[in-house]
Amino acid sequence: MKKTVTALVGILVLMTLLDGCAHTSQGEIPSIDSDSPKAETQTFEAQDEKNSTAEIVPQDTTVFIDEKLDENLFISAELKMPENNLYEYATRLKCFDYDKVQEAIGQNTEGDLAVDDGNDGFTGGSLTYQRNDMASHLDTYCSYAKEMGLADDRDLSFMSKEDAARRMQNFIGMIEVGGEPEALDVVAMDKADFENVKKTIMEDEDYQFLSAKGYGNDTFDEDMEVYQIIFRMDVNGIPVYRNEPNLRQTSERILAYPASVTVLLSNNGIEMISMMGMFEPCEEHQNETAIIGEDGIKKAIKKKFGDVILSNEFRAKNIWMEYFPLLREDSFTEMDLIPVWCVEFEVNGQSVEDSRYSIRFHAITGEEIS
Repeated sequence: MKKTVTALVGILVLMTLLDGCAHTSQGEIPSIDSDSPKAETQTFEAQDEKNSTAEIVPQDTTVFIDEKLDENLFISAELKMPENNLYEYATRLKCFDYDKVQEAIGQNTEGDLAVDDGNDGFTGGSLTYQRNDMASHLDTYCSYAKEMGLADDRDLSFMSKEDAARRMQNFIGMIEVGGEPEALDVVAMDKADFENVKKTIMEDEDYQFLSAKGYGNDTFDEDMEVYQIIFRMDVNGIPVYRNEPNLRQTSERILAYPASVTVLLSNNGIEMISMMGMFEPCEEHQNETAIIGEDGIKKAIKKKFGDVILSNEFRAKNIWMEYFPLLREDSFTEMDLIPVWCVEFEVNGQSVEDSRYSIRFHAITGEEIS
């Protein structure tokens, strides 16, 4: 099934977070006996936390773990320790300065710019800019081309893709958000590409609804060239949560807003900017603490499942580190950036993409976060 177009991603992500739902291919967690008292979210007790944080692991090391942890519970994954020292940070969702954003955009400031002014907690940390109505159409074409393999990985004549990414990194720096932007995907499109994608997308029955939105009438300038650049935000060289994979809520409250940035840069300037989950610069950090490594992660996984009888086979296949923007209780804007280990599971041999089951553990205490 094809993914929804990028233009709708921000809204769908927010709806997912507010809904408090988590998806697996089998609905709820398929392998936990719901009658077990340990089926709920579990956390380490104080002594467990003390023992976990005492584990000193050499940094910049990679090991492959392949063993059985318990009945129907396995781990077969590579574990790479982070290169840098880790901290927890206290911050809040970004309140943008409208004039500063306009100055950073430079040319094409006649477009539609919307920034969060701090009055609406549900839209904190968001910024959107569209030069004109065509911008969202261009974004759709670029996203479709990327997904369907219709765009080549190449430089355009007006600017190399590396220079385009650097220009937008400079833009992000000018508006003073937290973290460092890293370009993940760059899609390069010219007039011929847009014409080809438009024809293909109009013949795709899953996208017939776009005809009513005027996509069939789009025309493109002869010299049009556009980069779509998707950024993630890094802290200490570690990516900040981007809603990949889907967040498992462990409570009824909202846990986090994913940090994501998508921009369109053309030979006419900035066409579109979409930013979500941006946070203020992290100037103050909390205590630096040793993080759990191989033994701590195995202990956290076993602690999570406890004495629950697993009727299906769970196998941890992917493990990676990220910073998680954990919203504080009773707040939609105040947050702590905490390092977490993300563990993605195969369920009954399904690929991790199909099973969509993942758990995030606090990298310092071992507590389950989501």
